[in-house]
Amino acid sequence: MEKNRLEAFSDGVLAIIITIMILELKQPVSDGWGDFFALWPTLLTYMLSFLFIAIYWVNHHIIINQAQRVNYPILWCNIAWLFVMSFIPFATAWIGNHPTSFAPVCLYFTDLLLACLTFHLMVYLIARENGMAKQFKLSLRNIISIITYTLAAALGGFCPIAAYIVVAIVSCWWIFPEKKKESK
Repeated sequence: MEKNRLEAFSDGVLAIIITIMILELKQPVSDGWGDFFALWPTLLTYMLSFLFIAIYWVNHHIIINQAQRVNYPILWCNIAWLFVMSFIPFATAWIGNHPTSFAPVCLYFTDLLLACLTFHLMVYLIARENGMAKQFKLSLRNIISIITYTLAAALGGFCPIAAYIVVAIVSCWWIFPEKKKESK
């Protein structure tokens, strides 16, 4: 199967997700800076979500570029990942309006956790399809990410500020893709 179609479709869906997210941002009530700065929770959540999507877009490009071929399980896992990613605008808007409320915070971080899990599954399926399954191992960064998103989803409603900070730090860690060790 052609991996170019998978990548092009994913790029299009992610572009739409980012577009929907920006359209969800509401303008300040007046033309004063005070009203603009009153939107800081919404703007901060938007920036975190945008960064999250951008990091996944870059890493998705890298793994698809490394793949020689894709199969139906990879295509369906990619669809599942895009489904979870498509929920980010809704979760971002809700948490932007209620940045410290239990349900929106838990939902937002649960969505980030599901994106992380489906993406890691897709990476594994690509490695398996391309004869690299034996070399596939979850790195320390993968494990820390999964644990962080799990704890943020489970406990973020109790301490949202800490959850935001830890998730932002772990997400920024992924700005620099993991380097593959050369086999000797």
